[in-house]
Amino acid sequence: MSTKPCIRVLLVEDSRSDAELFGIYLEQVRSADYLVVVAETLAEGLALVRSRPIDIVLADLNLPDSFGIDTCRKLYQAAPSVPIIVLTGLDDEEKSLEAMQVGAQDYLVKGEIDGNVLSRAIRYSIERQRVGDLQRQSDDRMRLITEQLGSAVKLNRHLW
Repeated sequence: MSTKPCIRVLLVEDSRSDAELFGIYLEQVRSADYLVVVAETLAEGLALVRSRPIDIVLADLNLPDSFGIDTCRKLYQAAPSVPIIVLTGLDDEEKSLEAMQVGAQDYLVKGEIDGNVLSRAIRYSIERQRVGDLQRQSDDRMRLITEQLGSAVKLNRHLW
């Protein structure tokens, strides 16, 4: 018997009706259990992402204290190892690419989301973040080995 994963979600959303709807979507998903914490402002979201373990952030770009891509940028700067999915009412390909460039893993249009779409986006974003983190760690190890190897070669030249 397999146990379902518990995914800790920070939902940064100032619309209570949207927050409730996303909560309902995630309750309907059977592949995982979602523990959702809601922040209504960016400041509240930043405090939460810094103070507790979060597996993923779902963030509206337009909040009372932040607007547009800057919202995503600030969340990413606060917690670069936590994947971010942007939730917006605007189907704007340019904005979606810009969101990806500042740290978002995905960009979902609110009117096109259901429980399965949201759950899939969450799982895929977490996995992409995990793979990216592993790749960065591997790159860092390779860089360190290369630097050490270069130092060893220089040392050997001086010994001859």
